[in-house]
Parts: sequence; C-alpha cells; structure tokens
Amino acid sequence: MKRKRIQYNELNEEIYGPRYWTKSRLIITGIALLVFGFLFNFSLEEKINKWLLATLSTNEACPIVFEKAELSYFLPKINIKKAVILGSCFGQPNNKLPLQDFIIGLHSPSFYPPGIKLHVSLKEGRTNINLYPTISPFSQYIDIENTKIDNKIFAAMSSDNQSVISGMLDIEGTLKFSSGTLEDGKLIITSNDFRLPAQNIKGFEMTLLDLKHLDIRTHFTNKTTMQIDHIEIGRPGSPIELKLKGNLLINPTSFISSQLQLSGPLKLSNFILMNFAFIKLFLPAENTSGTYQVKINGPLGNMGPPQIK
Repeated sequence: MKRKRIQYNELNEEIYGPRYWTKSRLIITGIALLVFGFLFNFSLEEKINKWLLATLSTNEACPIVFEKAELSYFLPKINIKKAVILGSCFGQPNNKLPLQDFIIGLHSPSFYPPGIKLHVSLKEGRTNINLYPTISPFSQYIDIENTKIDNKIFAAMSSDNQSVISGMLDIEGTLKFSSGTLEDGKLIITSNDFRLPAQNIKGFEMTLLDLKHLDIRTHFTNKTTMQIDHIEIGRPGSPIELKLKGNLLINPTSFISSQLQLSGPLKLSNFILMNFAFIKLFLPAENTSGTYQVKINGPLGNMGPPQIK
C-alpha cells in the first residue's frame, strides 16, 4: 500500500488517533497497583489484633484478654475469639468471666447524633447482650436491646464466685455519654423468675427464696442525677416484698463512687419471721409487725448496711 507523502509543514494524522495509555487509564492503573500492593504487604487483621490487644488488655479499669480477632469484610465485623473479662473489672482479681462470643460489627449510619452505629454482641451460656453504640464527634450513645443476662454472670463479681441472685434478667435502655461521662439515659430491668438462692449470710444459712418478680426503672432528671423511679422485688404474698425509690447522684470522675439514696417499705411474711429467726437481729426490737421502712445510702462501691425502722 502506497503511503501518503507528508509535506514538511504537515503533521502525520496518526498522532490525532486514539491512544491506549491515556492519562485517565494511567491514573486508574496506578491506583489499582497501589491498592494491590497495600493489601499484599499490609495485614489489616494483624494490625487490628495488635490494636485491640493493646486497648483491651491494658485497660486498668476492666481488662479483657483474648486469643485472636478475626476480621470479616462482608458486612464488616470483628469476631474476638476466646475473650475473658478479668476479675479486676469487678473488684475480684481472683475471678474471671469467659465469653463464648464477642462480636463487634457495623450496624448502620446514625443521623442523630451524626455518626456510625455499631453492634456489639456478647454471649455466654444463656446470657445474650446486645449493645448498639453510636460513634459521633458530638456525643456517644449506647442502646441496649434484646438483652438477657443469666445469674451466672454475677458469680464472677463475688468473692466466693457464687451469684447472690438467681433467674434471667431482661434489660432495655439508652445511655448517653459526653467526654466519657454518663449524663443521660434510661434503664429498665425486669425478671419473672427472680430468686435468692440458698446461701450463707454472715454465718447464717438461708434456703432458696422464690420471689419471681423484679422490676427496676430509672431515668436521668439532669446530668448528675439518675432518678430511681422504683425498685420492686416480690409481689403481695411473696416471702419478701420490697418497694424502693430514690436517686443516684452521679460522680463524673468515678462512677463507682456515685451516691445511692433509696427508701421505701419492706414487708416480711410470717414464713420468713418464723423460719429465719436470725433476721430479727437486723430488725427493730419494738416492731414485730413484719412491715418496715428501709433506707439505703452510700457510694455504689462501698454500700453501708440498710437502715430498718
């Protein structure tokens, strides 16, 4: 084929034709190579393991240790394997609380406050805790939904590793934090099979008491006061019937030092008065009716004995 002769003052038409390596293709290819190089030379899961280990295990207030964390990219979540909450979290350094499952996953965007909502799931035996923390630059919320706690969880919180209550607790609520301080929210705790198991109380043996009913409802009235709307234990005809109201005065620097102020009526059945004579040691001698007024005051971490009149 005879080529067209190009004059000295003309340009070859081929230079106006499309080229394969355009600027956009070069940029896209460069980014792709950078991403692939990043993925092959950087283990995100390994970095997350190191960060979680440093964050959870060195938390002096509530240390958590684990074997490893597995990262899932589809519906992003982190599965923390063989997690154990150490007893120092509950003031019992000799105890520990193993968890069957500990999963942190992305739940959805949050519009109020603007941010990201996560789902934290903790399971151990019959206990199933579902927390939905919202991460926002303005404030942090934690929604508690569909949460059931078995009494065995509380065993790690006692010196003899035995729970002082028995039954399943249902918990719902919302908590608001600002700069790490609890300042708003509400909480509902209920149970239909609440019991006090057989136990030794200061040298006195007590058999199991089936109280069935437990209902606790609270809400914040201001940033430093959580109002205890009511604490109800037992129903009419139960061995023990207790109804309390009051406030929890929040200590912003140390929640465990927050002051609890409760008062209300206590009714003891004849069964209790006749079969647990040692209880009379804690009751006013001049009142044998079985109906009393109770006051409970003191910091959460060091509650004094109840005052009974």
